[in-house]
Amino acid sequence: MAGPGKDGKEGEFAELARAAGYNVVDVIRQRRTIDSRFYVGSGKLMQVKQLMADRGVTHVITYDKLKPSQFNNLRRELKVNVMDRVQLILEIFNERAGDMESKLQVRLAELYNQLPLLREYVRHAKRGEQIGFMGLGEYAIDAYYKHVLKQIAVIRRRLDELMIAQADRIRRRKEVGMPQVAITGYTMAGKTSLFNLLARESKGIDGRPFATLSTYSRLVSFHGKRAILTDTIGFIDDLPPLLIKSFYATISEVTYADVVLLVVDASEEDAEIKRKLSVSLNVFDSLAVNRQRVLAVMNKIDLLSPADLSRINGLASRFGLRFVDISAKMGIGIDELKSIVGEMLEDYVTVKLRGDVPEWAFKVATVLGSDGDGLTLLINKVYLPKLSKEAKIELIRNDVSD
Repeated sequence: MAGPGKDGKEGEFAELARAAGYNVVDVIRQRRTIDSRFYVGSGKLMQVKQLMADRGVTHVITYDKLKPSQFNNLRRELKVNVMDRVQLILEIFNERAGDMESKLQVRLAELYNQLPLLREYVRHAKRGEQIGFMGLGEYAIDAYYKHVLKQIAVIRRRLDELMIAQADRIRRRKEVGMPQVAITGYTMAGKTSLFNLLARESKGIDGRPFATLSTYSRLVSFHGKRAILTDTIGFIDDLPPLLIKSFYATISEVTYADVVLLVVDASEEDAEIKRKLSVSLNVFDSLAVNRQRVLAVMNKIDLLSPADLSRINGLASRFGLRFVDISAKMGIGIDELKSIVGEMLEDYVTVKLRGDVPEWAFKVATVLGSDGDGLTLLINKVYLPKLSKEAKIELIRNDVSD
């Protein structure tokens, strides 16, 4: 069920339900103001009951977050499992969380999401009302509520430690001159396909929302300039604040990136592209990401005509974004993408090394050529002090931007 103001979002809502393993029977649209008791008005509620009787519906999912009273009223009235979009997204996250950090983030979001319901149950239980929660009585519910608060505190401490460790890793990369390139964008835009192509990896792609929850990083060369490429979680419209907060550690990779690749599904309708670009850029603004560091990667151009492609590129321009056209599936435009990213990665110099070359230099630099005089390397300027102590170097070209 979707409340007012959700036109154009029903398809994405249904896709989320399918991604969680549900068979979507229908999407009921509520045009009037959300009902304070049942989320939908009496007429729509009767329509839902009839649909349940005709189609054997076992779950009802609402787009908007339900108040505890709405949740309880709907569950009593419909006598089936009721959830909102927040719980639906958490189900997907829970299924796809791979590493310990992601699992902790999902669990924290689940616990935060439970708190309002638990408060409501405690309030009803103390009034002697039996509304049922896990078969628990008043004192058991109160004890479980306190247990949840303790769990939240423990998980937050652990996540804080992980976030500090992650910030430390990023800082060390910066200090040793290893630039960061983050792949991000709206969910299902083809981010992981692009990551696999650039990093020569084979991460799983299933065409469903939120295929990536954990960050993956690999060392990639962009026309000789080596950088850490990271695949990050996708954005989605109306992402609940508690999920943004819980997954800040994942999204924060974008904050520290030298270049942000904003992947866009260019094969969609203009209105959808505008909406998803707006959502993505709003997240960037909340993270204080400078748009000068953003490159819009217009993906799936193999599905577009030249006229359509020109129009779509105009949309990116109106958002003030530099863009490149690619097809990750067909490998189109990848060399141009690497070239542009190489231009955006600053602080590189070309040097000539004579004599013995330290082994570590080959891990952080790109060999451009060699002759009787020695090796020509493209390397980040941060390594020059260390390199000059271990080898005889000559600066050939300074690519450092002011």
